[in-house]
Amino acid sequence: MEIFNRIMVALDHTYFDREVLRFANYIKKLVNPQMMYFVHIDRNLEMPDYLNFENAGTQTTVATPKDELLKKSITKEVKKFFGNWNDRVMKVEIAEGRPLNELLHWSRVKKIDLILVGNKKISDGSGITGNKLAREAGCSVMFVPENANLPLKNIIIPFDFSGNADYALKAALSMKKEISDSNLTALHVFDVPLFNNYEININYRELVKNVLVFKEKSFNEYLEKEGLNKESINPVFLENASGRTAKYINDYLLKEAADLAVVGAKGHSAWDSFLMGSVTEKLLSLNNTNPILVVRRCQELM
Repeated sequence: MEIFNRIMVALDHTYFDREVLRFANYIKKLVNPQMMYFVHIDRNLEMPDYLNFENAGTQTTVATPKDELLKKSITKEVKKFFGNWNDRVMKVEIAEGRPLNELLHWSRVKKIDLILVGNKKISDGSGITGNKLAREAGCSVMFVPENANLPLKNIIIPFDFSGNADYALKAALSMKKEISDSNLTALHVFDVPLFNNYEININYRELVKNVLVFKEKSFNEYLEKEGLNKESINPVFLENASGRTAKYINDYLLKEAADLAVVGAKGHSAWDSFLMGSVTEKLLSLNNTNPILVVRRCQELM
């Protein structure tokens, strides 16, 4: 699978790095990238003055720079999960600045295809928020929660017939080929038009049934048009009774214990960043339980 050739793993030097590295090791085996960068952004790399001291006599001893200490510590932790460490294709990088801004900068400098970042249930003020990262990154972003299930057997794609959803589904199918005995569900949450009883001679439940038939027919036509195998996709249609699409999707992911949700975002320009979609943004705000992959349409599917 060559959609993710250059991967960046964002580490914050906390206990959560173990969750992200465990997941990153699985993804490496799944997609076989050409390069992997393990990046930690520190707000201030200057050492306090009291750590710089002089020995008696003329010889001066200076404390080891903070970036070198961090690189040594993080490299040691990374190698615990990557026994097949290769200096030519795996690099640990330490940078200073605001985490979100620097992570976006490094992703551009290194021409990254995929960023892996932790998605904690309780934020510790790391400066990286899911919505901002997914909105502003010019590449795909994978959000890794605590205790993520591996391997990724149960994959769910929220599908709304848009170009973004089309790309997400095809990316998920590409991943599914690399995972034996995996299941892929296309979840469509559909709205039902509301009419006053005197304007339409049909009851609500019958109207829902008619809309469902239309959606199922449209999905089958889409699969046929795109030449996609029906047997590899399980379509699920849910009536959106409350108008809260993201909540329906999130509830379904939790109920079905999704190993991975794949959603689409468009392009990589400043304007395209606004086209990630309000449902995707709300889903990222609601969910910190299931791994979520936000894929960019600027990447070519193999």
